[in-house]
Amino acid sequence: MTHRLCMNACTSAALAASLLAACGDNGGSSATNVATMSAGTTTAATDPGTTAASNTDTPTTNPPTEGTGTQGMTETGTTQGPTSTGPGTTDNPVTSTTGPDTTTTTTPGTTTVDTTTTQGTTTVDTTTTTGDSTTGEDPFFGEIPETCEQAELSKSTVGCAFYALDMDSHDSAETGQFAVAVANVQKDQQATVTIERKQGGVWNMIAGPTPINALGLQTFNLPDQHTDDSQLAPGFAYRVKSTVPVIAYQFNPVDGSASYLSDASMLYPVTGLDSINHVIAWTSMMDNTNTFQHSYASAVAVMDNTKIKVTPSTTTAAGSGVPAGQPGVPFEITLNEGDVLSVAVQSLGTSMTGTIFESAKETPFMLFAGQECALIPADVCCCDHMEEQISGVRLWGKHFIGARTAVRSVNAPEPSLWQIYGAEDGTTVTLNADAQVTGLPANPIILDKGEVVEFYAGGPMGEPGDFEITADKPIGVMNYMTGAENLPDQFFSIGDPAAVQIPSVEQFLPRYVILVPATWINDVGVFTRQAGATVTIDGVPIPDSQWNPVADSDYEVARVPLGDGVHVLEGGEVPFSVIVVGWDQHDSYSYLGGTGTKIVNPTPM
Repeated sequence: MTHRLCMNACTSAALAASLLAACGDNGGSSATNVATMSAGTTTAATDPGTTAASNTDTPTTNPPTEGTGTQGMTETGTTQGPTSTGPGTTDNPVTSTTGPDTTTTTTPGTTTVDTTTTQGTTTVDTTTTTGDSTTGEDPFFGEIPETCEQAELSKSTVGCAFYALDMDSHDSAETGQFAVAVANVQKDQQATVTIERKQGGVWNMIAGPTPINALGLQTFNLPDQHTDDSQLAPGFAYRVKSTVPVIAYQFNPVDGSASYLSDASMLYPVTGLDSINHVIAWTSMMDNTNTFQHSYASAVAVMDNTKIKVTPSTTTAAGSGVPAGQPGVPFEITLNEGDVLSVAVQSLGTSMTGTIFESAKETPFMLFAGQECALIPADVCCCDHMEEQISGVRLWGKHFIGARTAVRSVNAPEPSLWQIYGAEDGTTVTLNADAQVTGLPANPIILDKGEVVEFYAGGPMGEPGDFEITADKPIGVMNYMTGAENLPDQFFSIGDPAAVQIPSVEQFLPRYVILVPATWINDVGVFTRQAGATVTIDGVPIPDSQWNPVADSDYEVARVPLGDGVHVLEGGEVPFSVIVVGWDQHDSYSYLGGTGTKIVNPTPM
């Protein structure tokens, strides 16, 4: 079996253009090379040529000192890689037990979060979250749940219980101000939010209780508690609770305009988690100080006695409480609620892609994919931290619209990087695009479990690289913004790498409430709709002139600048999707505005 990886040249051109058009859909062409290789090789999709040493953006100010748990500013109201083989079958686990078996779970997506009142602890009501593990219809489809009980039944990323993680970043930014932002999606209810972390094995409140007005947002600056390389980190996660359903995001660090090394991720509520999680990540590399920048993945337990089996796709590094890993050889580690297991690659040029984290007794847990500082392409300045919470494989679908990240160079759109990952052996993937879209691999693409195809897609004005993806088995899809110097000279220093997982069409929703952070200069919503459907931002329709068709599919894409704050997005009865992207000088972020959490793949192979 072979894989075709298309590699884009991404050369600079002296083309005059404005920095940001209202829609951002204009473009220019780029040359491509195609390489064919056998499965199991470790060649990544890069620009042709020799890979140079990585370059790192260095902050012009000292990183912020450790946070103090104080809340940030509140805004209320509405404002303007490698090809990896599947894991082996050798069963030779290494087990580290951290506590007695105190919790049982019977159904994926059903989680009981128990907290005991102890002297010196913050009292938290016992909460049972019961994410539906069937493919039944969402009883609140098209509506925002108004109570935590409704949120348990609603198959979306609106919820009342979340966990956040201060992920491993470049050494110069590791102590930067980590923050969790919470938006109250309710139209007429106040939310009260608390954030806790474990200290001495006991949950203690470090922020809140903080009221958030209807359609308001609050940014919580939290004390530094970052992970580092491979590590078993007891109690390193933050627990976020709300009295009514909200949405939550994490920013690492939050001061994007000053750090040069930030990213962000939407957080899935506990009700949207899974017990089988596959890693899709970018490659490890060196920065300009000859420092190894790891590709890694981090699991967060939301229940005590969560036994996680890790089956690496590559050699992984040993760390505190974590054994060295070998491809296809599982090892097991037991976590309690709030504990974090981070596993990083051992070698330069390798990736965690294809590594599988799964729990015993089908206990749901969180999984993040990260890169301390990534260059995309691998020989183009500058590197930026990347992180993304990866949805569980039961949420993965078969039909996607590859709506690429925001276009920074309007008249010559820089290509963006794509990864398409196979969750099962013998997966056939087909891409459908306008003839003007460049860089796509030849159809069909055949992937086995744990394998990924990577390519850079672009195009000329009006066709910047959007395409349709269909598969006969569930797949995962990632999109990446490229480095600042991947743009023509007149756009030099704008943005840097950022990562986002693309939702399948099966997970589109007809209504979202999103937040746009205040610390980046440019913020854009990337919208995908069924052709001709009306999508509104705060009650104002996106003009039809801003929508571009995706080949001969029934879908269209628009890129619309967004003001800072909370926005209500509605599509009537017709589902759509939105990704929020932001950038400024040598920095960027990208995250889902929201997504469904319906289980469309109930029996993963």
